[in-house]
Amino acid sequence: MMAWLAYLGAATIVVAVIWWLTVRWAVWLKTPLRALSIAILFMPWLVSEETEALAPAWIITLFEALIQADGQAMRAGAPLLAACVLALMLGGLVLFLRRRL
Repeated sequence: MMAWLAYLGAATIVVAVIWWLTVRWAVWLKTPLRALSIAILFMPWLVSEETEALAPAWIITLFEALIQADGQAMRAGAPLLAACVLALMLGGLVLFLRRRL
């Protein structure tokens, strides 16, 4: 639990820094970047199929792809990709609604 609290604190700081760095960027560029950073950093997934422990999906994907000999990177990569697509769709919806209003 302490590891998750430390990770969530650090990820929140990273998102805040990305938010601050993109303040002056064009809206069409900063909105998807912010949405992607949130989706990538905060998407959890199961560490293994035998346990119920969770870890960030991007870390599991990297570990399975680069370190495990028989790793299945898409086990956590596919849900992470789905979260990124959903984040981009929500970012597009925000852009669409901002232009309408």
